[in-house]
This record gives sequence, structure tokens and C-alpha cells, in this order.
Amino acid sequence: MQYRPSSRNLPLLFLLLTLVLGAVGTPASAETLKAADAGELERLLSQARAQGAKVIVIEAPAGALGGEAGSAGPGFSARAEARALQARARFREILAEAPEFPGRAGDTIRRHDPSGSPAWPLTALLLAVLFLAVGYGAERGFDLWARPRFQHLFHPTPQSRAEKISYLLLRGAMQLLGVVIQLGVALLLVLAFDQGLPHFRSTFLVVIAAVGAVRVFSVFFRNLLAHDAPGHRLLNLSDSEARDLHRSLLALLTIIAVAGGLCLWMEALGLERDAHLLSLLGATLLSTLLVMTFAIRQRKAVAGMILGAGAPGAKPLALRILAGSWHVLIVLYVALAWSVTAVRLVLERPNAMGLVVSPILILFAAIAAYGGALLLIEWAFMRRRRHVAQAGLDAPTESPSEADAGAPVRSMTFQDLAERAAALIVAAGAFWSVLLLWGVGFARPGGVLAGLWDILLVIFLAYLAFQGVKVAIDRKIEEEGGFHEPEPGEEGGAKGASRLATLLPLFRNFLLIVIAVMAGMIMLSELGVDIAPLFAGAGVVGLAIGFGAQTLIRDIFSGAFFLMDDAFRRGEYIDIGSVKGTVEKISIRSMQLRHHKGPLHTIPFGEIHHLTNYSRDWVMMKLPLRVTYDTDVQKVHKLVKNLGKELLKHPEIGHTFLQPLKSQGVYQMEDSAMIIRVKFMTRPGDQFQARKLVYAKIRELFEKEGIKFAHREVTVRVAETPHDRPLSEEEKEAVAGAVRPMIEAEKTPARGGGT
Repeated sequence: MQYRPSSRNLPLLFLLLTLVLGAVGTPASAETLKAADAGELERLLSQARAQGAKVIVIEAPAGALGGEAGSAGPGFSARAEARALQARARFREILAEAPEFPGRAGDTIRRHDPSGSPAWPLTALLLAVLFLAVGYGAERGFDLWARPRFQHLFHPTPQSRAEKISYLLLRGAMQLLGVVIQLGVALLLVLAFDQGLPHFRSTFLVVIAAVGAVRVFSVFFRNLLAHDAPGHRLLNLSDSEARDLHRSLLALLTIIAVAGGLCLWMEALGLERDAHLLSLLGATLLSTLLVMTFAIRQRKAVAGMILGAGAPGAKPLALRILAGSWHVLIVLYVALAWSVTAVRLVLERPNAMGLVVSPILILFAAIAAYGGALLLIEWAFMRRRRHVAQAGLDAPTESPSEADAGAPVRSMTFQDLAERAAALIVAAGAFWSVLLLWGVGFARPGGVLAGLWDILLVIFLAYLAFQGVKVAIDRKIEEEGGFHEPEPGEEGGAKGASRLATLLPLFRNFLLIVIAVMAGMIMLSELGVDIAPLFAGAGVVGLAIGFGAQTLIRDIFSGAFFLMDDAFRRGEYIDIGSVKGTVEKISIRSMQLRHHKGPLHTIPFGEIHHLTNYSRDWVMMKLPLRVTYDTDVQKVHKLVKNLGKELLKHPEIGHTFLQPLKSQGVYQMEDSAMIIRVKFMTRPGDQFQARKLVYAKIRELFEKEGIKFAHREVTVRVAETPHDRPLSEEEKEAVAGAVRPMIEAEKTPARGGGT
């Protein structure tokens, strides 16, 4: 079974790609590094002045520290070492706050209550829960109002992938709207009952934000996994796996939201900076450990999602390796991401959390965008198929989701190509967005990434053109009847492909070579290579090849004229004198003939001097019958004529006769038999099945009518021996050996049933 990789797995591949590439770190521009260095220096100077130290600043000359940030000089190494030492020192300072963290957190909470009681957060939490409960009631009211009005848009038993996607997208949109209503009502209640207490307001907002984040992600995963709608599930998951994945993800998101919410809440209350950094480090470490645990625990379920439906052994090796090692990549990434994030947090670098958050958020947006693109493509091609069917031009083709998993793999269609293009566009856009959020820009002219992006764009356009040409020409070949492999061991003479189906593969290969060469030239130009000398050199090389490869030129021109004359087509049985067989493959200089006994011959066109085609228009099959001399020839003629009329009505092969079975009378007379020959006409390839039936029917008919077949006999007259002495055994063997070549020559039949 040929595997065509499915475009549904591309978002998962994109996630792993961005995770691996993102673990390297967040590159920053020179201006960002300079600003960060200046801010750090100002903080150190302010701290020294506060401690009563006298600070004298001496400006270094330009370039004294190794030039611009990011250069490979000694200044860069010195700064890297200084930052490493600074990060280690800050880690020690922050960890030293761990024993004091509970007391500092309690002091921060008590500081916002005039009575000094730490019980006010419980009151604020209960009020926030009450506001959210009222909002949930409004959400339920909206659901009761909207459900009967939008019920007709849902398909409880989807018949196509478009119905599944539309159901999930519409359900997700309605659920998100309900979440927005709940959060909106809760925020309105916060504003309505606001008493001017900042700590209460901060508590309300943090709780609402945490609950909103959990609910939004829950809606996303609920419709992605479809654990409660198995009929609409698009991923390769069982019901139990989908439910387990959803529960695990919901628990993971809840814990992360609570940890992150506590950090934000303590920061809003004014927790000391080092204590706040300690809480952030602890929360990110907890989240990292939870993600690692989730990846290891759910490795088999996600591996099934990556592989998709079908036998795993039929999938590409790269996809199988990815499915077996994705959890290892995730574990390595989150470990490296936490390390980089921790360093950026303690050094108070900008965008410290972007390394972890940005790929996840953009991945969710990319999956939603890809689902919408699939829905639009499905609708567009469904409308086209409906229009074609109504016009009576062609029967509607089977959509990818409706194909039977056990059926043979069909060829790619324009819908498949559109889905792959959409997947590549969404993945590229998401990857670009992640890099932009990490501070990597593509807009700098002359940059390496800008050139790489241009090359990837050229490859993408060349891929679309390449696959588009293949799909268009392959479809035309199928419309022309295609090419059907003959049965192994067939004697030949079967009907071949049409002339257009024979020439189109050559034209397709020519166009594909042109596309590949043009794409290569454009990429070389983008890399800064001057391609003008390449064209001049190609002309010189072509001239040299023309002088040194005259045989090749002869083969190419001979093949072109043979094809122009329509001398043979793919699938036809031909004889060129030295070899014969079925035309299996045609190239620009040679063709391959498969003999009916198995050997495959490759013949250059220039070596073909004459060609006999046994597969054109019709075939006349002539069969010799050996009967005894006492046979009534007229009776045989009438019997064969009636048999021919009967065979025309045969349910299986009667339609294959172009001319009915006829008797040609006595064709030859031998010593021991009369040779009566019969003939019939069929299309090329049908004569062999008809011949089997004709022989069987004639044998039954002759046996029924008492007509006997003659046995081969040879009479040898020997000169008289003295005294009529009988021949010895040696003399008998000598006579038999002299006659045997004549017998063998008569036994050898002519190919194709006679002349």
C-alpha cells in the first residue's frame, strides 16, 4: 500500500519543529542588548549610590569592548562570562529568600487590610466565584436561547469531513461566545460593586482571568479531541484515549493557571521583587515538570495522532521516528526552555516568558486556521463536483474523507494539493509569527533569514507547480483510459493506451524538469550566484555533447519520429525482429519491452529498423483442425457456422467477436489428415480468451457429431533388403532419427494462430 502522507499531521509536526528550534534561545538585536546592558548598569549604579558608595564613571572608547553586540570578538566573550556570573549570583540571592518567602507573602497580604487580618483574600475569592456563577447563569441562558435557533446547522451524523469540521468550528465558536458572556458579566459585576479597594479589584481580575484562560483552552481541546462527539472526531484516537487526554489536559491547565494566577496576584499586591521572582521560578518549574509528566504518560496516544489511521508499518520512516520520539523532544525542549526562561527572569530580560508561551498560543491559532481552511476547501470542491455532476460532464469524485481505508491508494487530486498548500501556508505563517515574537526579524535586507525565507518561498511555489502539473496530466491520462498492466505470461497483442496517454508522460516529465531547473536557477540567484555564465556554459556543454553523442541524438530523433508516426503506444505488443514484447516504458531515447515469458528488453530507438505492431484495431485468429479423411467437409462447415452464431450470444465473451467464427474449408492435406482451418476476429487482447472457448466448444461439438480428430502418423518406405531380412534395432533407430526433424518442423505452429 502506497502511503501518501496526510496533511492533517502537519500542525503536530509544526509544533515539534518550533519547540526544537525555540530551545536554542531568543536572539535579540544589537539595540535590545545595548538597552538591556544600559538598564542593568543603571540598576547596579543606583544600588551602589544607595549604599553610600561614591561612583565614578569613565566612558570607554568606541570599540574597546569588542565592537557591537553580537560580534565574535573578545568583548562578547567577556560580556557572556559576566552575565553568567551575574545570573549565578542572582540565583543565589533569590534562593536565599526561600525561607523568608511565607513570611513576606503573609506580610504582603496583611498590609492591605487595616485590621492586619489575612482573611480578606477568602472574602474576595468568594465574591469572585459568585460573580463567575452569575456569569455562568447568563451563559446557560444564552445557550438555551441559541440552541433551538442553531440546531439545524449541526449534523449529528456527519457524512463528510466538511460536516465534521463545520460542526466542531461552529460548536467551538458558540462555546467561546458563552465563555465571553460569562466573563463579561463577571467583569460588569466587578465594576458595579467596586468599592475602590485595589487589592480586591486585583483579586477579582486575577481569578476571572485564570478561570477564563482555563475555559478557553478547555473549549479548544474539547473540540480538537471531540471526546464527547466520536462521530465528529478528526484525530486518530479511541474514545477512551480522547477522554483521558481531555481530562489530563484540563487538570494540567488548571494547575498551571492556579500557579500563574498566584504569581500575578502576589505581584499585583506588591510582593518584593526577589520573592516574586522566586514564585515565578517555582511556578514555571512546576509547570515544566507537569508538562514532562504529561508527555511521557500520553506518548502512545499522541503517537497514534501523529501516525494517523492505517497500518503504522506503511508510514514513512521519518513519521514513525517522530511518533516514537516526540515525547523525548518535548521533555528536552521544556527543560531547555525553563533554563533559558529562568536565566532571563533573574536577569530581568525582556520577553522572558515568550519562549514557552508564544509557540503554544500560535499553535492553537494555527490549528484553528487550518481547520477553517480545510472547511473552505471542502466546500469549494463540493460545489465544483456538484456543478460538474449537474452539467453531466463527469461523475463527482470521492472526497478524501469518504475514501475507504481498505481501498487501494488513489492518485492525488487538486483537493489534496490545495489541502497540502493550506497546511504549508499555515505552518509557515505560524513559524514566522513565533520567530517574530522571539525577536527574530525577516525584514532586514541582505540578512540570512530573509534570503532563507525567499528560498523557501521559491521551493513552495515550485512544489505547487510541480504537483499541479502531475495532477493535471495524470487526470488526463486517466480520462484517456490510462494504462493497464497485461496479465503475467500473456502472449501479447493486448490493446494499449491511447496515443495521448502515451505522449502525456513524456510531456509531463519535460515540464517537471523545466520547473525543477527554473526553481534551481532562481534559488542560485537568491543566494547571490551569477547565473548568466551558467547559461553560456550550458550552451558550450550542449555543443560538445552534440558532437560526442551522435548515437544519442540519433536515438532521440528516431524516437520522436516513431511517436509522430504513432508506430506504437504504451501497452501494445510489438515485434522489432530481434525481440518482441509489451511496451512498458518510453523515454526520450529508448523503450522497454516486456516479453510474455518475463524478460525485460531495453531497445534504443536508433536500433529499430522495422516494427510490427500486434495490438492495433483488430486481430484475426486462425485455428487449424486435423480431421480424418472420411470427414464430411460440408457438415463441418455448417456446424462451425452454427457454433459461430451461438458464440455471439455467449454472456461473457460474445461481445468481443468483431466477426463470428467461420470455417475456411480444407486448408491443407497431409498423409494422415485433412487440415480444416477456422477463423474469427476480435479486438487485440480478446483473442486468447476467445480461442480457449472456441477450442473447447469445437471439441464438444465434434465428439457429439461423431467427427474424429486425426492422429499424426508418418509412413516410412525403406528399400528392400536381401532375402527380405527384417530391420535390426539399430537400423530402426537410424530411420526414426532421419524422420524426427521433419516431424518437429510440422509441430512448430506459427505465432498468432497462422497466416
